[in-house]
Amino acid sequence: MAKVKQLTAWVESKPGELGRIAEALGKAKVNITAITCWGPGGESPIRLQVSSPAKAKKILQDLGLRVTEEEVLRLTLPDKPGVLGEVGARLGAANINVEYAHASVAKGGKKADLVLSVSDMVGAGKALRGL
Repeated sequence: MAKVKQLTAWVESKPGELGRIAEALGKAKVNITAITCWGPGGESPIRLQVSSPAKAKKILQDLGLRVTEEEVLRLTLPDKPGVLGEVGARLGAANINVEYAHASVAKGGKKADLVLSVSDMVGAGKALRGL
C-alpha cells in the first residue's frame, strides 16, 4: 500500500478534453499510471496519477486548467472474490469513509490495483495493514 499524489485537472465537459490532456502529457514523456474521469456537465474532474506530478501539474496549468492535488491510497491486491469486501469492512470498522475509488485488473491478471480517496489516510493505513 502506498500513499500517492494525485492531480485533478478541472475541465469543461466537452469532447476532446481528455485527448488534449493525454496528448500534452505524452509529448512531455509523462506517463499516466492511473486515471478516472466523468463529465455530467459543467466543470468536471479528470483525476490522474502520473510518473512526474510536478511536471504534469505545470503542463496542465499551461493548458489553462485549474489543477488540484491530493493524496490517495494505491493498493495492489489479489484479484479474487471477497478482497474488496474485506477492504470495505476494515475501513468501515475503523469509521473511515471512502470518498471515491477506482480499480483495474489486466485481462488474465492475478493482481488488482485499487485507488482509494478516504476521509482518514493515517487510519486507513492502519486499518489495511497486512492486507
